[in-house]
Amino acid sequence: MGHVVNKADIEVAVGTEPFTVAEIYSKFIEKESVATGTVVMHHGSVKYPGKVLSDFRVVSLDALVDDVCEGLRTIAVDAAWHFILHRIIILHRLGLVERGGDVLLVICSAATRRDAFDACSWIVDEIKKEQLITLRELP
Repeated sequence: MGHVVNKADIEVAVGTEPFTVAEIYSKFIEKESVATGTVVMHHGSVKYPGKVLSDFRVVSLDALVDDVCEGLRTIAVDAAWHFILHRIIILHRLGLVERGGDVLLVICSAATRRDAFDACSWIVDEIKKEQLITLRELP
């Protein structure tokens, strides 16, 4: 069974502005200790053609709850409970995003690759259930 990491080990954020993946990853790595054996990253972007509209102009990412950050933090804490993780970052865009634009960034670190890979995959699956944020393709 895993353990809950303290709040300093979890960072979540939502925003309408694009994020710089390389910069965020670099800062994440700088804070890692020699106890970290694996860092796994999921970088999700708007793929084209769409699932609903084969030809769309933008997607609209809309909050389904009042506090998306709290929902993302709950997912991160649950992941920290189920997997033995050192650190977690979850960043999610809201608003209008063009084709190819960044939508989601999840970074997990752990002593073992199994915990890091499994946790990152689990976090993305939980977010993709669209209980916090929904994605609509717009012509």
